[in-house]
Amino acid sequence: MTSFGLEAQIHMYKQVFSDSTQYKDFNQGLIDAKQYFKGTGDFIIGSLSLPVYYVPAAICYATTPKDRRFTNPQNPNNEYLFSNVNYYRGYKYGATKKKRKRLIQGAVTPLAIGLITITAALSIMSH
Repeated sequence: MTSFGLEAQIHMYKQVFSDSTQYKDFNQGLIDAKQYFKGTGDFIIGSLSLPVYYVPAAICYATTPKDRRFTNPQNPNNEYLFSNVNYYRGYKYGATKKKRKRLIQGAVTPLAIGLITITAALSIMSH
């Protein structure tokens, strides 16, 4: 885990970041959000939205995650979340990306399961 020290660059997720403190804090927030933000509820909303034409998933996709969802006791940088503006912005950006990714994964999962089931049934019937 990279700290908020004075390293020149952060090498993580195949990215090289600027050595400016502002960008380092933003990028550290982005990295932490990818790891510590929980998107399980978003996956469930996406997967259960099929019967109502994905309206709840679309609404959820258009909104950013609430601040109360950001804190995670496993995140070693929790104290920076609301005290460092750049870290907060990076975390919020990363959390929004992860939330949207989980919504899309949840929305596609029932379609994939249905397609696999239909393909298997047609395969069995043709033999």
